[in-house]
Amino acid sequence: MAVESTTLMSDAAKYIYDSTKATQASSTSSNTLTTDDYWKLMAAQLQYQDMTNPMDNSEMMNQMTQMSSMSTMEKLSEAVANFSTVTNNLSTVTLTSYSTGLLGKEVTVAVPDPNGEKDEDGKTKLTYTKGKVTGVDLTGATSVYVDGRKYELSQVMSVGDVPETTETKKS
Repeated sequence: MAVESTTLMSDAAKYIYDSTKATQASSTSSNTLTTDDYWKLMAAQLQYQDMTNPMDNSEMMNQMTQMSSMSTMEKLSEAVANFSTVTNNLSTVTLTSYSTGLLGKEVTVAVPDPNGEKDEDGKTKLTYTKGKVTGVDLTGATSVYVDGRKYELSQVMSVGDVPETTETKKS
């Protein structure tokens, strides 16, 4: 029995080898099998099977179960990706809210020694500067302006009037 060319054969033309790609997964936009592709393959398999030796029912059920599992895993993967995006957006909103909440407040900022001098523990020497937050820069890494000087948000050590400790006096 001669098998005629089907649309499944023409779909193979979509998968083109690209030697410039590190992996071929990114060489085309249509490189994964979808549920529709699975059903097309199943229909072709049933259509062109040998009638004297038909497909085993348990084998067909096994393939259907595998496809269902793959579909579930794909949906789970999409949910995790969406959760990651939501978490990242929430983190950005939280950081923005925190930094803008510092406007007008007095903060203490740690300033590393410009010459990179180290203390007896091998840590960079720090000096502490107090001042009022006059502005916030939200482009790139979040920064605050304390009395007109720009500092990274990570340099803010305290907010408000915090009493000095002996550890702070050491530096």
